[in-house]
Amino acid sequence: MNVESYNVQMNETSLDMLKLVFEFRTATTWQITRFLKQRDRDSYIYLKLHRMWQAGYLESFKVYTGSLAGVPVYYMLSKRGLQALAEAAHFDLLRLKNYPSIKNIISSGSFKHEAQVAELASLEAFNRSQNLNIAFRGETNSLNREYRSDKNIEVLTPDYTVFYTVGGYTERVYTEFERTKKSHSAMIRKIERYINFLGPDERKNTTIRIIFQTPGMETSFWLNLFLSKPHFAHQLRIMTTHLSLLKSKESFMEPVYVAEDTMTLERQGRVVAKALSRIKLFSFL
Repeated sequence: MNVESYNVQMNETSLDMLKLVFEFRTATTWQITRFLKQRDRDSYIYLKLHRMWQAGYLESFKVYTGSLAGVPVYYMLSKRGLQALAEAAHFDLLRLKNYPSIKNIISSGSFKHEAQVAELASLEAFNRSQNLNIAFRGETNSLNREYRSDKNIEVLTPDYTVFYTVGGYTERVYTEFERTKKSHSAMIRKIERYINFLGPDERKNTTIRIIFQTPGMETSFWLNLFLSKPHFAHQLRIMTTHLSLLKSKESFMEPVYVAEDTMTLERQGRVVAKALSRIKLFSFL
């Protein structure tokens, strides 16, 4: 393809599209449209993405989903797209340099996770309103590093971050999507990293939201937390839910979450964790 024959105006909307693809690593047209327009379809967004692909700012690949009618196109950034973001100074050069290749995204085994994360976040974006602003950072812009023994180490690695703002009040939600089962110790270490990295003042307006693949993974997390590190739930606001409760865009605003004070331990031959009730992410929703 001769990309020189295509001329794309790199305006604010173009850069917003590139930023979204960069932050979530890969995204479809409808996911980008949800973030920018709060709807699933928009001809301008479709044409703009297609022209940016023709001009060489984006790579694309199709994923077979079990139906000949359902072969969505996923976009990733090309070298030219990364260069455009570098020239606009939207991200530091180290983060741009660490952006994966299309081969790594597809072959690393992480593609399904990345695709589900973009789908979850884009669904949540539908809930913006005149009174409620919801802003997003994808994985690459949510990651936090610090230097230890002269090494640049990843400290926090949320899948995406959401900022809920009502008036002048903002709550930050670090979101972790647990698609596969991790060891109990790995989950505890993840929570511990947040507690160690965030200062007491930062924790006041911060929520760790964990979305589990199954209900069993969710209750297993709380059982382990209560039995091994119960004080963690007092130091940091932790909310959990699972995929079967997030079936629509409205679900994110409904009482589908549990927290430390809505969970309990019961003995049913063995000790199990049980949800007493489910609540909203924030009382103001």
